[in-house]
Amino acid sequence: MAKKIDYASMFTLRSDGRYQGYYTDLGGKRHFVCDRDPEKLYLRLIEKQAEADADPEKGKPTAPTFREVAGRWEMKHREEIEARTWNNYEPHYNDIVDQYGDVPFPDVEPGNIAADLARAKAKGLSRTVVQTRRSIWRMIYDHAVIERVVMYNPVTSIKLPKGLKQSKRSAPTADQMNVICKRIDAPFGLFPFLLLCTGMRKSEALALQWSDIDLKTKEIHVTKSIDYTIGSKPQYKSPKTDAGTRDVPILDVLLPALREAKMKASSLYVFPCPPSNRGGPGGGLMTDRGYEGSWQRYCEAVGFIDETGKPTITAHQLRHGTATLMFELGVDELTAQKILGHSRIEITREIYTDLRSGQKTKSLGKFNRGMAKMMAKASGH
Repeated sequence: MAKKIDYASMFTLRSDGRYQGYYTDLGGKRHFVCDRDPEKLYLRLIEKQAEADADPEKGKPTAPTFREVAGRWEMKHREEIEARTWNNYEPHYNDIVDQYGDVPFPDVEPGNIAADLARAKAKGLSRTVVQTRRSIWRMIYDHAVIERVVMYNPVTSIKLPKGLKQSKRSAPTADQMNVICKRIDAPFGLFPFLLLCTGMRKSEALALQWSDIDLKTKEIHVTKSIDYTIGSKPQYKSPKTDAGTRDVPILDVLLPALREAKMKASSLYVFPCPPSNRGGPGGGLMTDRGYEGSWQRYCEAVGFIDETGKPTITAHQLRHGTATLMFELGVDELTAQKILGHSRIEITREIYTDLRSGQKTKSLGKFNRGMAKMMAKASGH
């Protein structure tokens, strides 16, 4: 079933109780229309816009192409998201526009969208990637609805193809977590230990200043994260959602390590950028290159390196390790959501569901082996 359109949110509510919208003539002039019923106003504007867009030579309305509408969405949307997020979107966006760019927007049908997602599946793309592609379609159509190019968003009723590959989250192994806890003294060793104890995102931890950490109340105030939008130049950014701004409890095992690090600190940043190989003093916000070098040195020091010299563990795995530990130790989903900063409980619930499934498989395996031993004993073998 298609999602119900919130017509009221599209228009300005005047002090006289009427909703106000506008249409644009061929000369670019706006003409304002008002109505107390937002749905009626929407339909009136569709009609008025069609009349205003009529080709004077052919007497037929001229619909914008998919490329034109998508381009206007891109200009607006790119101002609202991180550069790295757009880097993930861009190849999918370009591919979609290459396919449908010259088609009048209203002529792109739901079947075309479903077929596009099916092609993405046939290429072997994972569920997460295909979901990103579907999101791009949805956002473009949301924009088209606001522009009154189409009346509703068909993507809301289009499901992902079945049988997509799942890219499972991978937590650190028990041995790796033991090493992280034992080797806080290793170069950059506080960083993975803090991530494991708090479930913070890498970008959130790298943005921490000592003023964000209250050792008396045993809380870390997460209010920002670090972003590398311009090359490797770091800058602060606000959390994506309100849930990202949160107070994370400091576990008792983490407290002494933070106290000791604060006493030795010579920078206002908890994880300052190390001195560069070229003689740079370091001490400022951690750069992208500075982080890669620090993480490489840590992994080499504790043995998290494969035969090619690459790290065998990532910072994001530690965040999933926190979720795994909370699940195994009986922390409820709502508490876990608040600590991890998930915007929706469904995200936390999905992780917990995966973990329950794995636990069930292990338990059934034990049960199966136990019954096999009983049968062998009963048979005298």
